[in-house]
Amino acid sequence: MYTKLSDVKLKTGEKMEIGVVLAPDEEYADRIIDLLSHKGEPWVGEVKKAIKGEITDLETRFYIGHLDGQVITNIMTAEYNRTGIFGHVYTRPEHRRKHACTLLMREQMEDFKRRGGGLLLLGTGYESPAYWIYHSYGFRSLSEGSGFMRFSTESNFEASHFAPVGARHDSPVRVVDVEWKHWPLMSVLTSVPGIAILRSVAFNMYGITSFEGGFLNFMNSLEENQSRKAKLLESSSGAVVGCITLGHDHRWTDKTYLLDIFLHPNFLPHYALLLNSLELPEGKIQCYVDARSPGEKIAALQQADFKREAVLKNQFAWGDEWFDVFIYSRFNRQEVEGGVSSP
Repeated sequence: MYTKLSDVKLKTGEKMEIGVVLAPDEEYADRIIDLLSHKGEPWVGEVKKAIKGEITDLETRFYIGHLDGQVITNIMTAEYNRTGIFGHVYTRPEHRRKHACTLLMREQMEDFKRRGGGLLLLGTGYESPAYWIYHSYGFRSLSEGSGFMRFSTESNFEASHFAPVGARHDSPVRVVDVEWKHWPLMSVLTSVPGIAILRSVAFNMYGITSFEGGFLNFMNSLEENQSRKAKLLESSSGAVVGCITLGHDHRWTDKTYLLDIFLHPNFLPHYALLLNSLELPEGKIQCYVDARSPGEKIAALQQADFKREAVLKNQFAWGDEWFDVFIYSRFNRQEVEGGVSSP
């Protein structure tokens, strides 16, 4: 569905119409895909799915400017539960330096505020020209020297978003399957500080990090690879407060698995609930644990029959520090008639 937002005058004097396409939309599908075709995978795949209606649980908006029927500039937001991914900022080369994208972003940001949006996240090169454009609209780096940026209509949005209900030990949560609506929600989770630095070996997540592109690969791996398993932990407000993934560790045989699990600091008592939500396969399952990890994580692993089998001293560097990593493992044997077989 297309909605006109305004008419603006470019630096050249040309009149550009600004509007927003709420996916899915057959009329604008081909024009938007053509404009963004240079993005490559996995980005183009997500755009096609959204604009053609294959993603139904995520609000995807394409803010566009067009001249004489041609779409010349675009900004996309993918939103759910007042959170959003901001991306695909692009202007056709022949229409650059006309102020088209700047005028488009002004309308997009105002529309986000009007609709009651809470938080937008984006990734760009630190102190690049684009960085300073986003900075002028209120985006700020999430950590020093980073191009991972946030904009919020509320100074304490994350505190409210991740607030537990009642006491921490009994705050209502539920385990859910991963869906497209979780794209922005997962990125909000990975954007907040945690106790441990190491969050996911499989997805190379350390400290405050963007999961914008990583989530697209994550979803593709879940859809294409039956051996990949994942669950999320949702709070009663709909925030994603935890994630667990399990997949083959391709450095070894097909019966060696890598398990990653992390939770927001407000929901640490629920490690066991999330860990027990996955049925563990036959074989060896290993979980790499930052030595700074909360006791609740280690206790949950031990309760699930994981044993510490190694300590990797000074395994990775972060900032000016080196960190130890524990390896917790569980070995599942298949029961057979007359005994137990090795995997």
